[in-house]
Amino acid sequence: MALMPIRRLSVLLIMAVCVGSLLLSSVMHAWYEARGAREALGFELSSLATLLGNRSTAAIAFDDSRTAEENLAALREIRHVAQACLYGSEGALFARFERQPEQRCAAQLPAAEAAQSGLSIEDAWVRVRQPIHLDEQKVAVLAMASSLEAVHQRLWRQLQLQAGVVLLAALLALAVSLRMQRLISQPLLALGQVARNIVQSRDYRLRAPELMGPLELGQLAQSFNRLMATIEQQNQELEAGRQAAQGRLERLRASQRALSGLAKSEAVARADLPALVQALSLAAGDLFPGCRVRVGLPESPQAGAPTVAAGLAHAQQQGERSLAVAHVVRDERLSTAQAEALRAAGVMAFLWAAAGASPAGQLVHVCLERGEAERHWSADDIAVLCEMADLLALVERDSQRRGIEASLRDSEAYNKLLFRESCMPQGLLDPQSLRLLDGNRAAAEAFGLPWPVAGTDEGAADSAPGLAWSQLDLGALLPAQQADGSDSLDRLSEAMVEALAGGRHVLEMQLLRRGESAWEAEVHLDRWQSGQRSLLQFSLIDVSARVQAQRALEQLNAELETRVARRTQALLEANHQLSETLDTLQKTKDELVRNERLASLGALVAGVAHELNTPIGNSLVVASTLQEHSAHLSADVAAGTLRRSSMQGYLDLANSSFALLMRSLQRAAELVARFKQMAEDTHWGRRCRFDLAEALMQWTQTLQPQFTATPHRLLTELEPGIEMDSWPEMLEQVLSQLISNTLIHAHRPERPGTTRLQLQRLDGQRVRLSVSDDGCGIDARSLPRIFDPFFTTRLGSGGNGLGLHRVFSLVNGALGGRIMCSSEPGQGSVFVLELPCVAPQADSLHGSGGERPA
Repeated sequence: MALMPIRRLSVLLIMAVCVGSLLLSSVMHAWYEARGAREALGFELSSLATLLGNRSTAAIAFDDSRTAEENLAALREIRHVAQACLYGSEGALFARFERQPEQRCAAQLPAAEAAQSGLSIEDAWVRVRQPIHLDEQKVAVLAMASSLEAVHQRLWRQLQLQAGVVLLAALLALAVSLRMQRLISQPLLALGQVARNIVQSRDYRLRAPELMGPLELGQLAQSFNRLMATIEQQNQELEAGRQAAQGRLERLRASQRALSGLAKSEAVARADLPALVQALSLAAGDLFPGCRVRVGLPESPQAGAPTVAAGLAHAQQQGERSLAVAHVVRDERLSTAQAEALRAAGVMAFLWAAAGASPAGQLVHVCLERGEAERHWSADDIAVLCEMADLLALVERDSQRRGIEASLRDSEAYNKLLFRESCMPQGLLDPQSLRLLDGNRAAAEAFGLPWPVAGTDEGAADSAPGLAWSQLDLGALLPAQQADGSDSLDRLSEAMVEALAGGRHVLEMQLLRRGESAWEAEVHLDRWQSGQRSLLQFSLIDVSARVQAQRALEQLNAELETRVARRTQALLEANHQLSETLDTLQKTKDELVRNERLASLGALVAGVAHELNTPIGNSLVVASTLQEHSAHLSADVAAGTLRRSSMQGYLDLANSSFALLMRSLQRAAELVARFKQMAEDTHWGRRCRFDLAEALMQWTQTLQPQFTATPHRLLTELEPGIEMDSWPEMLEQVLSQLISNTLIHAHRPERPGTTRLQLQRLDGQRVRLSVSDDGCGIDARSLPRIFDPFFTTRLGSGGNGLGLHRVFSLVNGALGGRIMCSSEPGQGSVFVLELPCVAPQADSLHGSGGERPA
């Protein structure tokens, strides 16, 4: 990918910043101007509509359309007003003003549009509908429309002007950036050229010229020169280190070759210690020129030499396998006597290394002495000397091992150690005759035989091995049948055939112990070739305890299976009894629910009768009064004594009585309608899927105006992302009733209160809604009855006692949940709703009612 020159980049950056800033400013200014112009035009049009509506009130009252059109004709001087239409109360066109013929007013204003009022701003028009009132009664509607063409022309001229300003500013920025980029790019290009020269020539002595440019470029050149000086110094140090490492590598290779030669020498192969000591001394002399070599073996520790004595003493005290001394007088690890002895012997520096980590194994050592000058012993020198000591100790141990093995092979104790005294029963078996040829003490004890076998003493048995065992037949040591019913000799014969084929064979079988019962053994058979004969070597492991434990475990498993079967049968019987008990409880529950519904129905009927008694009683009183006065009026008419004052009094009484009668009957009709709606709720609304938090936020916004007019607050805590498949209209009725109740019953005007609506997810299928307040609370006597129909604490003040009963019916019915209330006087109340995310189907709830909580 081609690199962009720094000159072009600097120019592009300056141009991008300048032009981008100007464009952003122009766009924001144009947007603000357009918005302000549209709002100003809308405000002006609203003011004109208000003014013309006030002036047209008299013309409308006297049905003078000519005067109204003259008032509207005043809009001709306002160029942006295109249309003004005045409609009567019935929506018919009363007066109009039209600037263009194609902008005609509609002859009839639709009822939906007549009910709307206010300002609306569209893409090319601003429209306003202004209702006109006379004595607080709407008598007409004034509809005006204004064109936004003038606003758009003004904005277009401003955009052209701003485009010219941006272009001029861009040209000016280009000229300035072309001038400024030279001050920045030239010093950087010069610095880059110096860097390329250094890379090509690898001459780190090159430096950038000082004071290359303005601003901070001079400091950049100085920092670059200091960096090159540091790199030059590090390069020199690395070269010195490389040469030192090369020398160390050569020394390590020489040491490796010397050690490899010693390890492959004939002395190591034969474990010849004197020859190895001589070769090791020669190799150490070559690797450490000018040093005297001392090699110490267990037979000749040379404890009298000062360096060896100091090393051995230090190793016994500190446990270190090496001791490097550059100057014996300043070394604090040596005692005063050791330092004096070394100084008297003329030793200025020495290196001592021993093999092994314990003081008992540190008799094999190698020591280097230097008495002419001081010498610093490096870690590589110490490692080489330790490897020499380890090699010497390894060969010394190998020499001892070979001597021990030779002595063991020549001694009969070797056979006794490995065979006779072994704790594992072992022996030899002739597969042809099935006779035991030999065995150890453990085998005799395993078969219950006395030791020595067949009455011979141990010495005789050792002098004539196999003599006593050859008289024993293997068939006498086996039971006739094994535990599984198989023949013992057949099973053993099959195992011997497999073992003689060349592989080790392991089997478990029962063996006999004389004077005791059979015991379980794990038999290992291996072929052993003795001359021309093929014998079998056997080893026995007593596994009686494991077999007995296994059999006991199998028996226990069988007993456990029997117990599980019995427990399963008992659980089945218990489950049957529980099912019968549950059926009985369900029947009892249904009976209790039926009784409770009957009791609730009686209370409902009593409440309806109580509520209807007042309006019906008032209606009866009014009707009886009218009947009595009508009789008196009829008598006066019949007698010819009817007076104008009597007739007027009767008419006044009739009018007031009719008004009272209508209010009472309307109250009774409302109670009957509510009772009918509560009895059979058929208005389910529309079921849909919706986001519960968003729906609750919208519902609470519609309830906020009720709280705005009071000192109380409505707060929400809603968990987002909960999707419901339910009846949103019913849920809105429930929450509206609960929240409105807090303003009516809980909060007092003299004390500001708070109502909280909280939403949280219980699990994947249920949610919890709670409406809480910090108001006066509910007393303990009224709390169990708040969901009863017609129960209210505001009887005679507008309360009918059906609100919470309606809430309870909706929650426990269509919404498929349950509602609970907890309250304490003076501490507020909490209504908790637990609802399913998917409401039950309507057909499954038809005719069912919820159970009221206790």
